[in-house]
Amino acid sequence: MKIEKTANIGRGQAHLKESHGDINSNEFSILVPVIAGRIGGRESNIVSAKALHKTLGVGRDFTNWIKGRISQYGFIATTDYVLVENLSAPKRASTKARQQLEHDYLITLGMAKELAMVERTPQGQAIRQYFIRCEEKLQRIAPKVTAELRQRLKARITAASYFKPMCAALELARAEQGKKTLAHHFTTESNMISRLVLGGMTAKQWAQASSVAGEPRDSMNADQLAHFSYLEQTNITLIELGQGYHQRKAKLTELSQRWLAKRLGADHV
Repeated sequence: MKIEKTANIGRGQAHLKESHGDINSNEFSILVPVIAGRIGGRESNIVSAKALHKTLGVGRDFTNWIKGRISQYGFIATTDYVLVENLSAPKRASTKARQQLEHDYLITLGMAKELAMVERTPQGQAIRQYFIRCEEKLQRIAPKVTAELRQRLKARITAASYFKPMCAALELARAEQGKKTLAHHFTTESNMISRLVLGGMTAKQWAQASSVAGEPRDSMNADQLAHFSYLEQTNITLIELGQGYHQRKAKLTELSQRWLAKRLGADHV
């Protein structure tokens, strides 16, 4: 996983205080720095959950707190957070001190904001406002990036709306022919479209080649997602028209090439 510090949002190491009652909001960029990185193959603004936990002044120990919040609010690994391991520095005061393996969670800015909000403490409210200002600053300094993220989110939501109807159309068409639909029929259908979008690879193969964890579509760009939506929507119509697998595959291949040519042409306008 790639993690880079950025001067645009938050800088500095987390030099944490014993008491947090008098924390000024201007200090949060030092206490809880926001850094640029990747979670599940996607660019994201990232926060250390351990730094957030200490700055919030939470009474529970870190491990039980973060695991409890993940379970309670349904946060998803490789989508909202990733678990990382670091070696702690040995304490010089003790000759018996050894490096220990410490766990931290790198979490998205959205997850961090929600965690700060649910603590219902003055620190939590102040930190949440700090995170909101980070987002606002990102929008000001990188409007193109935020526009691309919004476009990708819209494409992801649209792509998610066609897969299940396509499966339902396939199952109904096979039932009308007196055929039973098994899991591999849906997989074959999905792989057919994936290979058209992903240069001959299935979604699983593409995820492995791209070092992507979790749901592959969560890491695809807006063009790939739009391509999926177009082909799945078209495939529903072809299924309902009674076309067989090979007939649909040939038609979708033709339409996919036209779609790509049109999109390429639009990019050069």
